[in-house]
Amino acid sequence: MAEHKAKGKKTRSAGRFGTRYGVKNRKLVADIEEKMHADYACGKCGSVRMKRIATGIWKCTKCEVTFTGGSYVPQTPAHLTVMRAVHGEKAAIEKANESLAPK
Repeated sequence: MAEHKAKGKKTRSAGRFGTRYGVKNRKLVADIEEKMHADYACGKCGSVRMKRIATGIWKCTKCEVTFTGGSYVPQTPAHLTVMRAVHGEKAAIEKANESLAPK
């Protein structure tokens, strides 16, 4: 007897397109929609209540803070890279200021 798989597991959210547009495009759409609808934590209050209002606009439903981010995720990989560089520069400046301060 044939094994039955869970309904919709293969097509995911792109199942609404049926057989149109090709497998690759449907898979890309499903991947993007999974990222877009995933749970994200707010950077201000820390609660997991981020909602995408429009393309690149995100809002926390708890603390009502609205900010811009990526089209499908609140923080893009490029944003995280820039923030690491900024924090590294801040630390270097603080260290330099401490060494120059009179004792």
